[in-house]
Amino acid sequence: MGGLLTGTQTGQPGGFQPQTASVPLGPILDVVPYVSADGYSIQMTIITQITEFLGYDTATAQQFLPTVVIGTQTGPSTPITSQLPLPIFRHREVVSSCIVWDGQTVVLGGLLSENVSKTKDKVPMLGDLPFVGRLFRSESSKTQKKNLIIFVTPKIIDPAGNPVHTMDNLPYDPNRVPPQAPLVK
Repeated sequence: MGGLLTGTQTGQPGGFQPQTASVPLGPILDVVPYVSADGYSIQMTIITQITEFLGYDTATAQQFLPTVVIGTQTGPSTPITSQLPLPIFRHREVVSSCIVWDGQTVVLGGLLSENVSKTKDKVPMLGDLPFVGRLFRSESSKTQKKNLIIFVTPKIIDPAGNPVHTMDNLPYDPNRVPPQAPLVK
């Protein structure tokens, strides 16, 4: 779990009270299933979410500097300024709907991410020379791609947790791929 820092200013000495709120990080899978009237097919709405923490945005946080004045009635007041870093999150979400037989597997993909990191290295002072400096500098970039693939296999069970259907009484052959009708234009 990550944390999000917000704050409020109060009239008390040292009156800045930071408040945190948790942000769920990582993959979240929500499935809303409906068993059809035939008792064999299942309609599902599948909601996949991924939230990643990328770091802090200190440049934008410079605009929001909370200032608290600390002092007593007899002494001078001292302003205290602090910087609250603003977190950066990446949120991706896919919503899909499908109808499958009892025990068939649904494969979902499409939650792609790509991280590019660039590195610049140089020899101090020699890398800053006008023409010869290129010999003492190097630049590289690294690309990392991720694709999340999710497998969902719904099964109809009774209230006791036992499967309603066995492999023998299904209306399809679970060992074969069903015939696919060609697209006609």
